Amino acid sequence: MMRSVQRILAIFESFTVERNSMTLQEIADRIDLPKSTAFRIVQSLEKSGYLVRLEDQQYCLSFRFLRLAGLVKSTLGIREIARPIMVELADASKETVSLHTIIGRNRVCIDAVSTASALRSVVQPGEQVPLLAGSASKVLMAYLPKKELTPLVAAIAKSTKRSQADVNAELVKVRETGYSVSHGERLLGVSAVSAPIMDVNETVQYCVSLGGPSVRIQANEPTFIKLLVAASQDISRQFGGQVAFTV
Repeated sequence: MMRSVQRILAIFESFTVERNSMTLQEIADRIDLPKSTAFRIVQSLEKSGYLVRLEDQQYCLSFRFLRLAGLVKSTLGIREIARPIMVELADASKETVSLHTIIGRNRVCIDAVSTASALRSVVQPGEQVPLLAGSASKVLMAYLPKKELTPLVAAIAKSTKRSQADVNAELVKVRETGYSVSHGERLLGVSAVSAPIMDVNETVQYCVSLGGPSVRIQANEPTFIKLLVAASQDISRQFGGQVAFTV
């Protein structure tokens, strides 16, 4: 049952702004399914009114999605969406999990879930820090439009005595890997892992971070990266972002 649901969602996710209609073969290729299997699913979705077959035998999403979109709670914001997933991540990692955005030239914490550990990273909602260092700052900057990013990169290069090329290369790496890790960059002995949250417009205005004492983060870094990236993708999906499904 779960596999069938994942395949249906994968078909929906295969449509993009650039490819808003596709042939059956193109749909099968994009989600890596045999054409016969794809046909059965597409036929069911067409009969239920979620897909429309056009005159040229291509398929597109129907207006039924507009009706469903209209049912989404208008006040549903990033904190309401992210909070349950942040709580699960904090429980699984036993570390502090926080949500961040950019205001001006500062990174701002808009929510945080702390653990019961006596030795933990304390992050308070409303806390603002300059966009100079730290994994959350790098993630948020990595997805900024070039016009907004250029003056920030210049300021960071000057304050950290690095070249602008080095700073830009680090941000390119963040976009390529989908996460950033920092150890003691902002506070000595504190490390963090951060990942972007993609919205319906395929832009990044928020990121989620997992932080704690460097000794614990470094000892569990691969596990924490995997947990955090999975959490950021879950939040992105619920926030309308385009995230690939595993079929």
